[in-house]
Amino acid sequence: MKRNQTITVLLAFSASIFFTACVEDSNFTVPQNLGVEENLKLDALLDSIQNNQLELKSIKDLKSLYISGNDPVKIVSDIVVKGYVISSDAKGNYFREFYMQDSPENPTAGLKVAINLTNSYNKFNFGREVYIRLKNLYVGETNSGDGVISIGGKLKLTDTREIESITQNQMENHLFRSIITEEIVSKVVTLGALDDAANIGTFVSIENAFFSSDLKGKAFVDPTEDFDTKRKIETCQGPAFVSSFVETSSFASFANNGLPEGGGTINAVVSRDFGGDFTVLVLNSADDVTMTGERCTPSVIEDFSTLLLYQDFEATSGEIRIPNWTNYIEAGSKKWRSYMDANSLSRAANVGSFRSSDDHTISWLITAGINLDTTLEEYLSFETSTSFADGSTLEVFISENWDGTEATITNANWTALPARIASNNDDFNSFKNSAFINLSAYSGTVYIAFKYLGNGNENFDGTYELDNITIIAK
Repeated sequence: MKRNQTITVLLAFSASIFFTACVEDSNFTVPQNLGVEENLKLDALLDSIQNNQLELKSIKDLKSLYISGNDPVKIVSDIVVKGYVISSDAKGNYFREFYMQDSPENPTAGLKVAINLTNSYNKFNFGREVYIRLKNLYVGETNSGDGVISIGGKLKLTDTREIESITQNQMENHLFRSIITEEIVSKVVTLGALDDAANIGTFVSIENAFFSSDLKGKAFVDPTEDFDTKRKIETCQGPAFVSSFVETSSFASFANNGLPEGGGTINAVVSRDFGGDFTVLVLNSADDVTMTGERCTPSVIEDFSTLLLYQDFEATSGEIRIPNWTNYIEAGSKKWRSYMDANSLSRAANVGSFRSSDDHTISWLITAGINLDTTLEEYLSFETSTSFADGSTLEVFISENWDGTEATITNANWTALPARIASNNDDFNSFKNSAFINLSAYSGTVYIAFKYLGNGNENFDGTYELDNITIIAK
């Protein structure tokens, strides 16, 4: 993984653009019950935003400044980020940190705030609207490479690739809470899509979930563990099980509670484990697990005997040219190409902007049209890997109205599909399965598109690899 020297970033985005996008005209309510000094500080902050002296920046744009595993970014310009608290240390499952997301409902991004404060729920309670003035703070990771982008107060003395907590003295000048406490509505996501980087740091619901059957009679925390315990959870996604983990601190008040044996819903914050190897769900309370129903059962794989699409790229060489497929460059110069994977000893497709010198890279690989009107239930699956993704991204989309011509690709309606896609945190030696993605809500002739975004900057020029694209149906 690439390691950059510590960088100092002067943010030069247009204040008027972000102000318009994030703040309604003069819609700030000055708190009346936070105490005179705190009230005046927030009043001054909001006034400075309104007068364009401070720039209000979105969480998503703030996170885009940092690439997992690189050196932290020190913020040197006067910018502010706003969010809503979605975690609570009231039950001991969080320690000197809280998470916040950009909206009370349907969030697009979230992050961790490392603070040297215990019992922070008394000040930064669940749903509380919080503003953070970022100048002289850092954006990075508290555990380098774990994939959890955080705000901290300083660099760690023993490892300058990591950040440490915002001190209580810093908090007075950087963290500002409003009187607003919103109702947080959890975002329903599939367990298969949990790894999506956009979900890290947000509050989600996993439906039809259950703890693995081999955990019957066990508690949230293994009594032999000193710190955290991961417990496997599963759900049914098409003709297969999909799994992930609930991670619980040994200091949580519910650590010794028995795991429920039924099926139901889990509401939790999406994070990563200490080493960054696994995506995990972190509970605020045992009450966030409601499993009073039956465990789900996967569909029978034998019922899906119709193969609508299968592509393993074995018959390809060089630039991908498959009849009725589209290999399209929207920006930059890099197309999808065939290559021989040394680990699987088979061919796959890859794309990357390494050494492209292009300011932007947007490359599409689109399947031939697939008729969904002749079958009853359809599931897509595929495999992805990376040769270090860096800040590049790969997404999968479906369209019901694209006409199949390159000229109309960007004008068609493309809907993102919830898939597990490899990232920097995954082993580059192996491919990661997407899990089965239900296409039953779509009809007519559809197209599946794999869209790569990167550029020539060494922080964003990673490579993605794709193989074994399959659609099965009843």
